[in-house]
Amino acid sequence: MGISRRAFLTGSLSGAAVLVLAACTPDAPSPAPTSGAPTPTVDPTVPAGLAAAGFLRSSWADDALSGGSSSYLATGSTITDRLTLAGSLDDRLFFAGEAVASRNAGTVYGARASGFDVADEIATVASEGERVIVIGAGIAGATAARALADRGFDVVVVEARDRIGGRIHTVTDDDWPFAVELGVSTLFGEAAPALVGALALAGVDTVRLRETGTGTAQLDARTADGTPTDLTQAVATALSTAVSWAESTDGPDSGATGGGTGGGSSTGAGRSARQVFAESGADRVSTTPDATGVSDADRVAFLLDRIVPARYGAEAGELAMTQVGDDLLPLDATLVTGGLETFVTGLLDGLDVLRGSTVARIQYGDQGVGLRLATGESLSADRVVSTLPLGVLKQGAVEFEPALPAAYASAIESLGMGDQEVLWLRFDQAFWSTEATVWAVLDDTASDRLFVNLLPATGEPVLVSLTGGDAGRATAALDDDEAVTAALASLAPYLDLVSASPAPGETGAPGETGSPDETPASGEATPGS
Repeated sequence: MGISRRAFLTGSLSGAAVLVLAACTPDAPSPAPTSGAPTPTVDPTVPAGLAAAGFLRSSWADDALSGGSSSYLATGSTITDRLTLAGSLDDRLFFAGEAVASRNAGTVYGARASGFDVADEIATVASEGERVIVIGAGIAGATAARALADRGFDVVVVEARDRIGGRIHTVTDDDWPFAVELGVSTLFGEAAPALVGALALAGVDTVRLRETGTGTAQLDARTADGTPTDLTQAVATALSTAVSWAESTDGPDSGATGGGTGGGSSTGAGRSARQVFAESGADRVSTTPDATGVSDADRVAFLLDRIVPARYGAEAGELAMTQVGDDLLPLDATLVTGGLETFVTGLLDGLDVLRGSTVARIQYGDQGVGLRLATGESLSADRVVSTLPLGVLKQGAVEFEPALPAAYASAIESLGMGDQEVLWLRFDQAFWSTEATVWAVLDDTASDRLFVNLLPATGEPVLVSLTGGDAGRATAALDDDEAVTAALASLAPYLDLVSASPAPGETGAPGETGSPDETPASGEATPGS
């Protein structure tokens, strides 16, 4: 269940919301920040006695096999660009993945749906028994491969990574109480039930982050000194103003808001979210702090500088307003605890999967398709499905012969590839008293300003930091110690040693935990195409 503009306007909740990546899928330099979230200028100081027992983190910004976490509509781009990339070439080379999805684009749901769609498309032009190579073993590729195999095609999957999943990356570690997702971890929105149902059928455990009607506030926003403050009313009003203005300017059917699905039309796509907020007057709010020390201008800035980038992986000045939808602040999401990668692996059961096989060249024509791997090996097929992430296409890492048509090249250039990062922190016991699911830190000096509290849903003292856009890339550039230290320092407003309850089965004083160095965790991560 997402918090919509209408729900925001009720003002019945306070704080931020669950923004863990809902996208579908290491080693390029991180781009320099250009705009958006202010960069902390002071060294972070961790409160005395506060330490994490373990951590796991993503680094999509540095992942050469994905080029980012998920795609988005950049200013000037439209759904037409996605549909262009979804078109087949000579009925031999087909495309699938979250970036080319016709619905729910930029999400794991869109990636999965595109896998079904491309299988249907191939079935209309191919004969049973033909050989089909699927490039990529993320959820789009695995879905397509299974659907094609079930229709009698000879399917081979070629995957550059040594593991299955692509930008879906599950880490299972005995030190953690459940499987950790470094890519997609929460499922929410109208498209979520279908995938949640499929996971249940596959035996993959999930849990609701917060059941509705519990009576406990789900959002908790605080200032640097721990003072609670309301975030919803000012943000809801500004968001409503911006959306109404965009719809009245471009027309109600222009796609001024894309519902978070990557929709939109050419009429509304020229303006960025930040530009619409400025032109509509949505950001012209009071700069006078209230009794909590926070002004409405601070709250709107938090929306544009932190919530939008964490949700879409792009700065508000880069993201087309057409991308912004009612699922901007999702609540009551479903957390995958049983391993989303397990679900993808199950789809490929019994199929031939060539791991560690990077495609360097794709040659297509009316007689079939040939692949050249980075190792020099060659493969041939009647048809090929490419689920290469948009970030990889932007890098030009794969050569196409003949070259992709100009319309395809233009679409690749126009669409944006975002970056969303997560840092999972495990504690021996909780140091906080709030039962809110999502925390928002309204402190410009804090590096990590959005956290998800998994204790209420799982009974385990685990927090997840969410960053995106410039802040996400800055986080990815830190080493492990720096990243953990910065996150712990950002949690100071929620430190409550007196009333915090220990995790089940734990005793002792908060702070009696190991440091990140004592419990090393993987710094690698990935979300799958």
